[in-house]
Amino acid sequence: MKVDAVINLLVAEQVLDEREIYVYAIAKNIIGGMVGAVQGLVLLSVCGDVLYLLRAKFDNSCGKCLGNFYISDLKNIKAKAGLFGGSFSFEAEGQKYCFKLPSRANKFVNHFCK
Repeated sequence: MKVDAVINLLVAEQVLDEREIYVYAIAKNIIGGMVGAVQGLVLLSVCGDVLYLLRAKFDNSCGKCLGNFYISDLKNIKAKAGLFGGSFSFEAEGQKYCFKLPSRANKFVNHFCK
């Protein structure tokens, strides 16, 4: 699936807004809580003031929503972008979430480093 088609689908499902703040990421460890035992490829997207965590597929499409969090409720946010990849972590609802980001994740990281 082409990235443009995925973006249009995410906008239609109201998990992405016109700012197009999203990134594909890899869960660094087993995530508990609302998400369940998830490891692997995910899509992180921002719509309004909500961060969505979606299961990502290798064809660029995405599956079901694994969780959503109000950005104002996130604690201990750490976001770093780099030439060879980056990282993003936060705590929400008593759970810690950690992700490995690809290179060129600057737009996503900059949104959380205000």
